[in-house]
Amino acid sequence: MSALGSYVKKRVDGVLLLLLFFIFSLSILFIYLQKIDNNTTQYYTYKKTVSKLLIYNQKLDNIFIRSYHYLDNDEAAHIIKVFDKELIALQKNELTKKFGTHIEQMVVGIDKKYNEKVELVESFKTLNARITSSVYYLYELSKQIKDNGNISMDVEILFSDMLFKIGQVFLDTDLNTLHIEKDLKEIQIHQYMDEDIDYFYKHTEQFLSDVKLLKHILKENKVLKLDKSIESLNTLLENKYLMNQTQEETIGLIFFVFAFIILVILINTYLRVLKNRKEVFHLAYHDTLTELPNRTEFERYIETLFKGKENAKDAFIVLFIDLDRFKVINDTLGHNIGDEMLIILARRIHQVLGNQNLLARIGGDEFVAIIEHHADIDMVEGLVAEVSSVIRFPILIREYTLNTTASIGIARYPEDGSDKHTLLKHADSAMYHAKDSGRDTYAFYNAKLSIDIQRRLDLEQELVNALAKKEFSLNYQPQYRLQTRAITGVEALLRWKSQLLGSVSPEEFIAVAEDTGLIVDLGYYIFRQACTDYMGWKSQGVEVDLIAINISSVQLRQVDAYERFKKIIDETGMDAKHIEIELTERYIMEYSTEKLTILDDLRALGCRVSIDDFGTGYSSMSYLRELAIDTIKIDKSFILELPDNQQDAEVSKAIIVLSQSLGYEVIAEGIETVEQEELLKKYNCDMGQGYYFAKPMDSQSFVTFFKNQNKFKID
Repeated sequence: MSALGSYVKKRVDGVLLLLLFFIFSLSILFIYLQKIDNNTTQYYTYKKTVSKLLIYNQKLDNIFIRSYHYLDNDEAAHIIKVFDKELIALQKNELTKKFGTHIEQMVVGIDKKYNEKVELVESFKTLNARITSSVYYLYELSKQIKDNGNISMDVEILFSDMLFKIGQVFLDTDLNTLHIEKDLKEIQIHQYMDEDIDYFYKHTEQFLSDVKLLKHILKENKVLKLDKSIESLNTLLENKYLMNQTQEETIGLIFFVFAFIILVILINTYLRVLKNRKEVFHLAYHDTLTELPNRTEFERYIETLFKGKENAKDAFIVLFIDLDRFKVINDTLGHNIGDEMLIILARRIHQVLGNQNLLARIGGDEFVAIIEHHADIDMVEGLVAEVSSVIRFPILIREYTLNTTASIGIARYPEDGSDKHTLLKHADSAMYHAKDSGRDTYAFYNAKLSIDIQRRLDLEQELVNALAKKEFSLNYQPQYRLQTRAITGVEALLRWKSQLLGSVSPEEFIAVAEDTGLIVDLGYYIFRQACTDYMGWKSQGVEVDLIAINISSVQLRQVDAYERFKKIIDETGMDAKHIEIELTERYIMEYSTEKLTILDDLRALGCRVSIDDFGTGYSSMSYLRELAIDTIKIDKSFILELPDNQQDAEVSKAIIVLSQSLGYEVIAEGIETVEQEELLKKYNCDMGQGYYFAKPMDSQSFVTFFKNQNKFKID
């Protein structure tokens, strides 16, 4: 032991020990100051995020203030999006755990209240839009009733009083003081004097119901008190931080006697700046989620590309890629699943395009690519097809197997634009054209797309008042047993003859109605009219087993959809067992079993459920067998080329066999020739529908057709 002590005294003097102690102290101080700096940075980030939540919450409250006024849905969606983003950042911050479980629980509580508030906002937007539309319709209907001249002065005064009180509702006058329901009962006395009066009564009744529900939503928002929860979190966070800060300052002062520590801190800070400069640059020009270039980098790159081509004619391609159904997946399974999906898809697309082509993410589910070395059209189409293929390939995330597709727009330089804004706008227009063409496809920009955009605007404007103008009607196409040719049912088909646009195809206006939300009122009109016509047939001795009614997925998402369908069934006297609800295969695939409760409710009433356009949605029988389905309708695209197309024949046969093995009946759509009918009979298909048997016809024509068909069978 003495030998070791002697060796230390020879080799280690006091200066060296002091230096070692100094270095050790500096190391401890450096580590501690790093910790303080990190906590401070996290705190201010946390506090800034909480402050933003208060601001965005106030903006959400401002939406509720705009009761009975026009709402900017894009603005509301943006507020919800940024609120959600800040809330996620709040949950990921390490201070949430550092300050204890109480803070974590408060953040969880805020998240829960926020989700409730988002649901209230969505319900509020729908009700508010419906109320404002209803008032316009009621005023138009009242004017029409007065112009008809079929009502007495007392009734006219009654209508004027009702409209005045409805106007008072818009001034936020209490419903109880207006006694609207009393006037409504008086109008009910005259309800059946005229069809327009009947419409006026029913729409006023619905208006009052919507106003009460809207006021209930406003009351729920006040009770929610999301702002109080955020303010409480802010106060608790500040107290926690001040307590920690006092402790950290005390310890820091002990070490601060070493003057040159300031120099060390400055040097360290400078070195960190140099080290992080590259990361800062990367963050400024890249998407933080996918690590792809962002919109800023895309614009910088394409600007550089244009400058480099000022004296050259080299062509290049811009691809605008928009994921189909991503919002549904994101909203249904959560943003964390959606984020993982975007990361995987970004990696797949980048692998196809390679490093020689720029791929950027410019929005939630929007990507844009610049293709410089594939100016040949055939090569571009091959590349785009490969991109579509890798997007379409199933994605495995945790316990989910997800499917999506992409709509891709293509614009060419210099043919489709000589500047970045025009080129990107035209690629965007081409993408929307691809989406309108059925999705999972691509489209090149051409001048006609500008005309198509104007056509869509015209459709949107005319659709707003088309229902009020009574421009819609229903046609019916018979469905029959292939073996006996006995009529088993009809499918209700919507027709629109616009005063301005003429006859408009359902393929053209249904998608527009869904995008604008007008499909909701239109869907209830179809349901009521179909039930009314069916009861009219019955009174004429026409007994049909089923009437198939197409229901939009947008309509089924309404909170009161089931109650309104049931009300129509009760009011028309329809037996629900004669109603078949037709849904597209895509709708079934987009929503989980938990989301399809309304189908179970409708089936409990007695309604049947069928899957329309089967074979186009990438579904599987193993999935469908778990759902409440009665009938499968083979899409007409598989019937069109029968019996010559062997592949379509095999697909149709497989669908029939598998469906019947699972207990479903099968209808083949689009039968136009005797050869098609004979082949389907050979495959033992249950029922058929198409021009070969009967074209769509109006209600009275169907009565005549049905009676003639029965007469022919008897003869």
